[in-house]
Parts: sequence; C-alpha cells; structure tokens
Amino acid sequence: MKVNLDRIKNNLYKLGEFGQTNNKGITRLPFTEDYKKAAEYLKCLMESLELKIREDPVGNIFGKKNGTIAEKKKIMFGSHLDTVKNGGLFDGLLGIVAGLECLYTISENDYITNNSLELVAFNAEEGSDLKGTFGSRAIMGLIEIDENYKNILKSYNITPEDIRNSKINVDNIVAFLELHISQEVSLESKNIPIGVVNKISGITRYKVTCYGASDHAGSTFMHNRNDAMIGATKLILKINEIAKNIGGKFVATVGVLKVYPGEISVIPGKVEFLLEIRDTSQERIDSALNEIIKESNKVSENEFEFELIIKTLPMYMNNDLIKRIKNVCELNNLSYDVMTSGAGHDAKSFSHKVPSGLIFVPSKEGLSHCKDEWIEWNYIEKGTQILLDTILDIDNNTEL
Repeated sequence: MKVNLDRIKNNLYKLGEFGQTNNKGITRLPFTEDYKKAAEYLKCLMESLELKIREDPVGNIFGKKNGTIAEKKKIMFGSHLDTVKNGGLFDGLLGIVAGLECLYTISENDYITNNSLELVAFNAEEGSDLKGTFGSRAIMGLIEIDENYKNILKSYNITPEDIRNSKINVDNIVAFLELHISQEVSLESKNIPIGVVNKISGITRYKVTCYGASDHAGSTFMHNRNDAMIGATKLILKINEIAKNIGGKFVATVGVLKVYPGEISVIPGKVEFLLEIRDTSQERIDSALNEIIKESNKVSENEFEFELIIKTLPMYMNNDLIKRIKNVCELNNLSYDVMTSGAGHDAKSFSHKVPSGLIFVPSKEGLSHCKDEWIEWNYIEKGTQILLDTILDIDNNTEL
C-alpha cells in the first residue's frame, strides 16, 4: 500500500487556509473561529471515510475506523490543529493530514485491520496560558487545576468538569504515533529523511520579576536610579551566558517581557519576564536554574522573585516502537537518525501512560514556528509512508 502525495498536498493546503494571514503565515489559535472552521472541515474529511467522529469538551477531534476486534483495542495517531501566531503550514497539521492519508490508503485498498485505528487532532498544543500540550494532557488526565488555572479555563469557557470528561481510558490503547516536522537542522544537513525520536526534552518555565523604583525619567540622575529594566537585562544576559556554557541541546529563552509602568517618562519600577529552559536532563535544568538564582543576587542591586509556571520532565519514547520504526525504515530502504527532540509534542503527554513513538521529517534550514517553515514534498511522502507501515506493523504484531 502506497500513500498518495497529491492528496496529502491538497489536504494540507486546504486545511492551511484556515487562519492564513496577509503575510502568508498562519494564525490558528485554540478556541478561535479559525480553529473551529478548520475542525469542521477536518470532520468533513473524516466523514468521507465513514469514520466514527467525536469532539471532546476541550476541542480535540477524533475519527475512528473500527477493526475486527472493534472496541477492544485501538492504535491512535495524530498531532495538533492549532498554530502559533504567524506560524507555518506543517507544524502539527502534517501529523493530522498524514494520519488521514493512512486511513484513506487503508480504506481504498479494502484492508481490514485487527485493531481499531483512531486519528486525533489535538487542541492548544502550542505554548499559551493553558501551558501547552493542553488537549493531549487533558486526554491523559495530566492537568492539575488550582484556583489560578480555573480562572484561565474560565476565560476559554472551559470548566474543570470539561477537563475531567475529556480523559480517556488508556487500557485499550495499543500505541500512539505522531509524525512531525523536525524543527531543527540536523536531518536536512545530513540528508536523512527520517528522524526516530528516543527522548523529548523537559520544559521548565518561570515568571521572573525584577523590582526597582519608579521615578521621574528627567529629574532623577543616573547614579541615583534603581532601574528594574537594567537589573532584568543584566540577568537575561547572564542566563544566555549560562546556557551557552552548558552547551549541547540545552537551551534557555526569555521570550516575553513586561515593563511597569511602561511610560517613556518614568523609570521602570518593575519588570516581569518569562524564562523557559529545555533539556533532555532534568538534573541539568535544575542545576542551571540554581545558578541563575544565585547570579540574580550578584548581577545587580535589584530584588528578584522566581515563580514556577510549568515543569514537565523529559520523557522517553517506547523502545519497542523505536525498534519497529527503525525496522520499517530499513524495509523501505530509507536512512534514519535516532535523535532527541528539543520541542515538546503531544506524544510526550501520551508517553506517560501509553507506548508512544515520534517520527520526524526534515525542516528546511531548521525553520519552524514561522511563515517560512517548509518540508520538501518527497520527505513528506516518505514520512507518511513510514507512519502507515508502522501502524500496519503494530496491527499485525500487537504485543508491545
């Protein structure tokens, strides 16, 4: 059975129209009208395959094709339907369209699987106030709800009960697979078409607040100032230095900055920024954070406060699935590279409770989360074929 690249292209471009911006990027944020329109179009595609379709209370979309053992066991696969602001065509959407293509190919070949096959399109995977991989974490029952999170949910018209009702029974899931753009340059640089992920980095985020003293910007001389912006900047530079010294795939990013009171004629009295650290070793993440906190007491006279926002541990993919994906690549005469992922993915949520596998295809120049994100079509065809053949391999050899 061979996948149909023209159909993959058509479905990618059609679904990519939802949220397309004037600069040709795509902004399909969770719970927005563009997201809902894309979800409805996806349901129409699922209906053409006569799948059993449902949408859960948090906006995840499911389409299931029954196997000979019907409800007893199922293989799940998919990715996320939402994007970042001005994102690209392939991040998340590729895994959904590829999964859809697997179902098309199986159906048109009149092939009946032993296990049921279920495609899922996740909502709110991208980082936001919902803390990322929201839809898949809800499915797996991994969301902890405190008073602050209740308020965030309320802003999206979601209740704690919606979260609870989105949790699924994992006992009948044989495996979960995700095909995704690699979002880094290593595969393309080696001309390798397939990445077999063995581990996904942990993500730790903190809100860091730097306190100074607001005062008149015209009448307060420089040597009399306690400028929170200067203190925050010194620490941000030190964070960058610490991350570079650790090296490897360790990364630290400051991507959001708020200045108070935010007036040109007032010296900043408070600055807040979000710090995100990612690595495959939680020990290195914690060690770096301790060093950053120590440096905050040295770099300036300002007072710093650190508030934990999210902490997700590094997770391994299932060893048996890694072997299966590698074997399928070899049967297809395709080279592959076993690699770690610096980005978080829905497969990471599933890996807590379900055997999970993650397949990468190369990003052109490593670009992602931008309108210039691209994957060569031959890589997409190969990646989709590997996804299909891995699904069939699992189905024919169910024990994991």
